[in-house]
Amino acid sequence: MLKKFIVSMVLVLLLAGLPGIHAEAATGRNEVAFGDQSWDSVQFLHRVMGYILKHGYDMEPVYNFSESMPSLIGLERGDNHIILEVWVEARQEWWDNAREAGKVKGFGKVFPNAPSGLYVPSYLVKGDPERGIEPLAPDLVTVFDLPRYQHLFTDPEDTSRGRVYNAVSGWAANERYMKKFEGYKVDGKPLKDFFNLFDPGSQTALNAAIRGSHDKGRPIVAYYWEPTPLLGELDMILLKEPDYDEKVFRETFLCQNPAFSVEKAANAEWVRKNPEVVHLLENFHLSLEKTNEVLAWMESHDNDPNKAAIWFLKNDQPLWRPWIDDPEVIASVEKALEKEKIQD
Repeated sequence: MLKKFIVSMVLVLLLAGLPGIHAEAATGRNEVAFGDQSWDSVQFLHRVMGYILKHGYDMEPVYNFSESMPSLIGLERGDNHIILEVWVEARQEWWDNAREAGKVKGFGKVFPNAPSGLYVPSYLVKGDPERGIEPLAPDLVTVFDLPRYQHLFTDPEDTSRGRVYNAVSGWAANERYMKKFEGYKVDGKPLKDFFNLFDPGSQTALNAAIRGSHDKGRPIVAYYWEPTPLLGELDMILLKEPDYDEKVFRETFLCQNPAFSVEKAANAEWVRKNPEVVHLLENFHLSLEKTNEVLAWMESHDNDPNKAAIWFLKNDQPLWRPWIDDPEVIASVEKALEKEKIQD
């Protein structure tokens, strides 16, 4: 009898050391593992779905942090169950192979294709009456209009040219824009004859330059992308380039950058075992504008994705209710939200 008791206790202790079994035993819920990564938007999106799965489907969310490729490999292997931001073109080979092998299922775009390029503050083009700012560059629409307004962007280290804040050295976009400024021509002269491409050195410095100019109402043109907290907070305009052409971009970069397809993905075996969440995965989506808005709120509230998820769920119920096909699930999530206290 004593021997059986000891064996039973050993088995209990061994099983308790296994993360999945321990979590289910302790909470009574099935565990759902998100492949969390380093940028704000994916962390926010994961917390939104995690909250819904926890309070609506009785699943316990776990957020496994790693860099992009290890996280995707974990999804394929089943260590992660859901990733809500797969930047497809950046991981095209993995994406194609994982889906073809039947290990990963795609559920469509989480938001519309994500743009990047050269941005200027909207007050340069439209003015800002509340701040007493006149539209200094009312006809600034494309990169080819920039030389006409070179005087607005004078480089303090070379006053014969304007300054354009490039992507950070080491980013693919940094070299891309050096080639664009050699190839784009106005009156037979390349843009590099009008502007110096300035390397800000880090994303923090790039953010500071854009925010500092915007706060003072000064002209600036800088590389950036969406969705981001900065573009959720500041009103910026993307300058047009020639329409994207895959062949042109591959050979010379002399067209608009491709807008990335940002897809939702889940481990195929996990989906097979949890068919009740398919409708949620298929319908979960946000606009770029709403994502930017929430990320800006998140940045001003401790960069806490949990707070941002609750703030969104409490304030934007008409947006997320259609994601769910079960009224009881919606009611359970709403009941949980009633207990949450989040300051605007």
